[in-house]
Amino acid sequence: MRILKIFLAIALAIQMFLGCQLFESNKVTQQEIKSASKWSEKDQEPSFTDCDGFDQTIDKKNCFESMISNSIMDYIYENPWESSQYIDEEIVLYLHIDKEGYFSLQDIERSKVIADAIPNIDESLEIAVSQIPQAQPAIKTNVGVFVATTLKLPIMISAQ
Repeated sequence: MRILKIFLAIALAIQMFLGCQLFESNKVTQQEIKSASKWSEKDQEPSFTDCDGFDQTIDKKNCFESMISNSIMDYIYENPWESSQYIDEEIVLYLHIDKEGYFSLQDIERSKVIADAIPNIDESLEIAVSQIPQAQPAIKTNVGVFVATTLKLPIMISAQ
């Protein structure tokens, strides 16, 4: 019986020693994390269900961009801006699409001339962006998760 207890004690000690290897972890460097996080051609860009019928990536992208532009332009046509000054300048909108596909206005690049000529432009664009329909978010395919993205949308402003 004593030999059995010693044998069990030794077997248990060996098992515990070998079992500890199950808890070892590998260090992942910042460089490896950055490399795996970079956008690749295999990752899926955000999209709208209306654009799913296109086979080519470029056609889906054009459809997506067109739906965003049309949504913003529809709001502006329904709520026109007025300016007493001549304007012919470009502004740039930075649109954030969260992990659930909702849009928000992250930033606006515009000149002081436009800000002075159209005082409510920021608020108006904020509302216009909030009315863009919910999209299918981008997918990081190497880990299979939805990710937030930011898009840069140039808009030409002309007033005569």
